[in-house]
Amino acid sequence: MRTSNLSLVNALLTPLVAALCIAAFACPSVHAARPANARSAKAPESPQEAKALALFEEFVRLGETFDPALADLYADTAKVTNRRVFPDGTSREMAMPAPSYKSLLRSVMPVARERNDLSRYSEVRYTIEGDNVRIRATRYSVMKDYSAPHSLLVGPDTDGTWRVLEESGESRP
Repeated sequence: MRTSNLSLVNALLTPLVAALCIAAFACPSVHAARPANARSAKAPESPQEAKALALFEEFVRLGETFDPALADLYADTAKVTNRRVFPDGTSREMAMPAPSYKSLLRSVMPVARERNDLSRYSEVRYTIEGDNVRIRATRYSVMKDYSAPHSLLVGPDTDGTWRVLEESGESRP
């Protein structure tokens, strides 16, 4: 069961955390701590961009320490999807409800720590979308040695706290 859960997290997150850890994003993945390319070359131009930058930095910090609190950065209504790309070139889109994803993320953090499942982000870009900010990056899986696109939509949750509202990424077996 533990291996099955980790496979699902790697598929959805790898995400990241890690993870997105998940993942994922993505899988339980560890993120590079404030790499030079993790922020725009210029200072944030708006309050939304500043909040998005702070949230992403916290996302990275919690991921690199395998802290289960990473799950708390996701809204309960977050849309979490992953495109799994297989060696033969075929792919499959997967989605998981946020409460299930958050629970799974919390449970696999110890496994991610044991595996030292690392992700690195580069080419990080912030784009304002209404009240929210889209964070796009290239996620590199150190363990599996591949790079793939990763996206987070962050913004105010129903209580006004900034959280991950959407996460989408790509993973490989």
